[in-house]
Amino acid sequence: MTAQPKEAQTTTGAEVPDSKDPIERTVDNVNGQNIMGDFRPSDLLDTAGALAGWALTHPVGLAKASLGFWGELGKIAAGQSRHSIDPGDRRFSDPAWKENSIYSGLLQGYLALRQSMAKYAADSNLDERAHFLLDQVGDALAPSNFLLANPAALRRLKETRGLSLARGTRNLLNDVRKRRPIPSQVDETAFKVGENLAVTPGSVVLRTEMFELIQYAPQTEQVHQRPVLVVPSIVNKYYVFDLAPKRSILEYYIQKGMTVFVMVWRNPQPRHDRWGMSDYQDAVDAAVDATRAISKSEDVNIWAVCGAGPVVVSLAGYYAAKGTRKINSLLLVVSPLDMKAMAEAPSLGAFVDDPEAPTPSVVKKALRNKRISATEFTLLFAMLRANELIWNYWVSNYLMGETPSAFDVLYWNSDGTGMTAQFNHDFSEFVENNPFVTPGAMKVRGTPISDLADLGFDSYVLGAKNDHLCIWQSVYRSAQLLGSRSRFVLGNSGHIQTIVCPAGNPKASFSTNDDQSGTPEEWLKGATRHPGSWWDHGVAWTAEHAGSMVSAPKAPGNEKYPVLCAAPGTYVHERG
Repeated sequence: MTAQPKEAQTTTGAEVPDSKDPIERTVDNVNGQNIMGDFRPSDLLDTAGALAGWALTHPVGLAKASLGFWGELGKIAAGQSRHSIDPGDRRFSDPAWKENSIYSGLLQGYLALRQSMAKYAADSNLDERAHFLLDQVGDALAPSNFLLANPAALRRLKETRGLSLARGTRNLLNDVRKRRPIPSQVDETAFKVGENLAVTPGSVVLRTEMFELIQYAPQTEQVHQRPVLVVPSIVNKYYVFDLAPKRSILEYYIQKGMTVFVMVWRNPQPRHDRWGMSDYQDAVDAAVDATRAISKSEDVNIWAVCGAGPVVVSLAGYYAAKGTRKINSLLLVVSPLDMKAMAEAPSLGAFVDDPEAPTPSVVKKALRNKRISATEFTLLFAMLRANELIWNYWVSNYLMGETPSAFDVLYWNSDGTGMTAQFNHDFSEFVENNPFVTPGAMKVRGTPISDLADLGFDSYVLGAKNDHLCIWQSVYRSAQLLGSRSRFVLGNSGHIQTIVCPAGNPKASFSTNDDQSGTPEEWLKGATRHPGSWWDHGVAWTAEHAGSMVSAPKAPGNEKYPVLCAAPGTYVHERG
């Protein structure tokens, strides 16, 4: 029996279509995949040391920037200069920042400081990581982040007779106690996996050290003969695909007559650091075989999501090279395969290492032998949009004393996973070598894989137009690599909102264009825009590849793969 959802003031994706809504802005910035190469937040300490060393050995530049800053303050005080804020900067929307001379002066001084920091970085020819570090420092120093310098927070303190400060202190202590790397973005008390998240009925029919395999119960009398196997991102929990009733894409496909299986990756601990790309390829292979055996199908329609894309596609290339047919079609979800295109994403230059940079091999090896924890991933992605994902919640939670929203996607975002040391090493090499663009460069089990255009099956590649991590132009390049049997579809939202896009959402749309021979811009110019979610379009495409209709199975699993427990299983609950 499925648990009844707990009542909570939750917000649905369909209810936050406005790009100005702070919740949607946060959703569009949640974790995407492991595309950061060798970078981790602690590396900024080395950057800070290098920046300090540069300032000591090149004092003229720092002195010039300092004098320029103080000179600008003098001009502001004399009424000879005034800085304007970005119209999209919400930190200073309170009228007091313009109307009150004290707050206006604070703001002008802060803007002058940011201008001087930017000029110093440009004049000193600092690298992108130094620019990034200075941006982080500049964001942290905003007067809006301090109680006595924030007019809205002081007003709230007076209105609540101090209760807002008490609540804010409680929120801060709670986050410290739970060792959160950033302020909480969601009211976690409103959700529980298996009760009001990930509640689509199903059974775990296989458990290995690395994953559990869920077979979902049919919801129609007849189902398509060929099953769908979903391989989620390796560094995110799977249930973004099964959030809640009416917001679960897995539920939707099941209700349309699909037999659906999903891999639930284990959150790796330090003892699992030996797991590398080859181990994840073997795990997917085991899930494919189990799905085929249970459904009595010679092959499967497979989904590869985000960072799982290279793992699944390389395994498919191995199958093709060996003349083995286990995959009938591929649905590739927001997953770049050409790492050169990925590195061109805006805001990622400080994270993705230049493969041609003269970094000593011993340094690269040391970096790649480090695991990346879920905490580091959370901080890593938050820093990409620090004002929206860190300081926005700092102000609302701690200075204003507010409780974060109860929003299911944000709860999922806070429920992160880590990356093993070996996979970090292997994926870093994958990024550096970019093997998919060169036929024969990628090997699986010692065998060069087939060219991606010769995998022998159709593929459906989904991009997200507002994705700032897996930019849609790089995902479009994935479709081109997969050849003439691939089609590219572009959702109109961000990375996660494109996935969690229930049918009937009046704000949603997607674009298609059969001509994929040109540049991304040429494709978009000639594309046809369709109103609504891409879900029905994806279901129709999958149905064409799912075989004839047969009677739905009466029970999950089989003799070799018996039912072990009910969905969502045990691994999804593991944290750390």
